[in-house]
Amino acid sequence: MVEVHRESSNFTLRMSILIWLTFQNSAHNLLIRYSRARDVSEMFYATSAVFNTELIKLVICLYMVLHESGSISAMLRQISAQVIHQPYDTLKVCVPAMIYIVQNNLFYLAASHLDAASFMITSQIKIFTTALFSVVMLRKTLMRTQWFALLILFVGVSLVQMQTGTTSSGDDSQKPFVGLMAVIVACCLSGFAGVYFEKILKGSAPVSIWMRNVQMSIFSIPVSFLGMFMQDGAAIMSNGIYYGYDPVVWVTVFWYGVGGLSVAVCIKYADNIAKNFATSVSIILSTIGSMWLFAFVPSAMFSIGASLVIFSIFLYSSTSMFVNLLKKQTLV
Repeated sequence: MVEVHRESSNFTLRMSILIWLTFQNSAHNLLIRYSRARDVSEMFYATSAVFNTELIKLVICLYMVLHESGSISAMLRQISAQVIHQPYDTLKVCVPAMIYIVQNNLFYLAASHLDAASFMITSQIKIFTTALFSVVMLRKTLMRTQWFALLILFVGVSLVQMQTGTTSSGDDSQKPFVGLMAVIVACCLSGFAGVYFEKILKGSAPVSIWMRNVQMSIFSIPVSFLGMFMQDGAAIMSNGIYYGYDPVVWVTVFWYGVGGLSVAVCIKYADNIAKNFATSVSIILSTIGSMWLFAFVPSAMFSIGASLVIFSIFLYSSTSMFVNLLKKQTLV
């Protein structure tokens, strides 16, 4: 009876994670696109949004560290022990922290020029870049099936971009090529940062996800602040950091911060099938949302490309799961 109750609880947890991952991915893409594409007299500065997202993440992480520690004094001692008195371990996250700031700014740029569905699908290039950096930096070996999956992914994204490049939105400010380049560069940075993060953290002292993000905030907040004034300094000095902020912008910024952290936590408890299913459903929901919010009309080319991307995601990850299973059986 206890075992049945435990299995029921685990199933409920997995389903909750699956629903949340799907909702978070879909809402994130639609929110960031809507915040940048809507017709408003005062458009917020993307660099300001990235900076405020980092502040929100820091506040949330400090609260979670406080919750785990039990008191403010215990929290301060923990931060001192794991951040200040371990400078080398803290410095390890400097590179990915700065890369993620550039990546987030590029995603805002991409969202200004690509519809939510195309943005969501094109961003799956990060699977390709992560695989390449894993081969180069971690000496990982990919099976032929995985290389084939990456080829299918590339073809699928290319087909999607063929519609994006030929569909006119009637807005001269929309430059699909700029959006595509922004996503590609962001995905390259994401792939490198993720693999670099995996490499440098091997052998490091175990640190909670909240404390790790506090470490990253030491670098990400100053870098995002500096980037904000380098990019939009004159305008911000004239109009203020929160120029153009309204409820939509605040929800977008808050969702960016909370969503990223919550997904990182959920991934600890979700298997590859759940994550890939969430991504696939998110692509479909982002497409439906784009049709409703932005009058997006997917062509046959887009539909084929999206289907290929979804198929490649499952093919790549299922092969990886099969290899890991074989390794475990061999060890046994």
